[in-house]
Amino acid sequence: MDMVKCVIIEDEFPSAEELKYILSKHKNMSVVGVAYDGDTGIELTKKQKPNVVFIDINMPVKNGIEVAKIIKDFNYPIDIIFVTAYAKYAVQAFEMYVLDYVLKPFDESRINITINRIIDKWNKTRIQTEKIPNMLNTIIDKIDKDKKLLKKVPCERKGKIILVDLKDIYYFFIENEKTYVKTQNNKYIVGYTLCQIQCKTNFFRCHRSYLVNMDNVKEFYSWFNGSYKLVMADNEKSEIPISRTNVKKLKDYFEI
Repeated sequence: MDMVKCVIIEDEFPSAEELKYILSKHKNMSVVGVAYDGDTGIELTKKQKPNVVFIDINMPVKNGIEVAKIIKDFNYPIDIIFVTAYAKYAVQAFEMYVLDYVLKPFDESRINITINRIIDKWNKTRIQTEKIPNMLNTIIDKIDKDKKLLKKVPCERKGKIILVDLKDIYYFFIENEKTYVKTQNNKYIVGYTLCQIQCKTNFFRCHRSYLVNMDNVKEFYSWFNGSYKLVMADNEKSEIPISRTNVKKLKDYFEI
């Protein structure tokens, strides 16, 4: 199995080192970073994108519960393990749907139980995630029997299949050999290839890795070597490249 990536957020250096040592003894666990305060821990988590974060509850400035809420806001599926010397926080911790709660001083046998929970959940999540593309493909096969244009696109989000209205889509793109759809604020995995989507929509194939909803284009401009860029009307004002071979199609589209 792949390594489970962990981040430790613990303001006491000896405790952080002890926990790191215990975790490092397990072949499936990889500690990819340690932070000694909440703000640094939040940024480290954004950068490293771990599967699990061990967070000390009693920290100055931002306590562990505040840090966990912030992390869950930008990465809900991530697993949180609270670490503290005080059992009184247990109820509040589990109300936040944390995976486990570990008391200090550390008991290695107890942490082993936590690690087994992490690995067991990770394996189940991976198996479930592997099923989703097949579920999406089943939906796509049914849609493909009908030659009409799509009105909604089936996408994967947090282990569930949702249907996104075509008008709410800004563009589709390929990243790490997967197809994604971009909406105003989010991106989701799609089971379609760009060629399938192009056949089922009126979207513009501007690049081998991008398919754009021209209704949601804000502007475009000349870039270099005869290529152009589209600027989308999403919150990020995403810039999409237009390959030189598609510039004429772009100009024909706008009749310029």
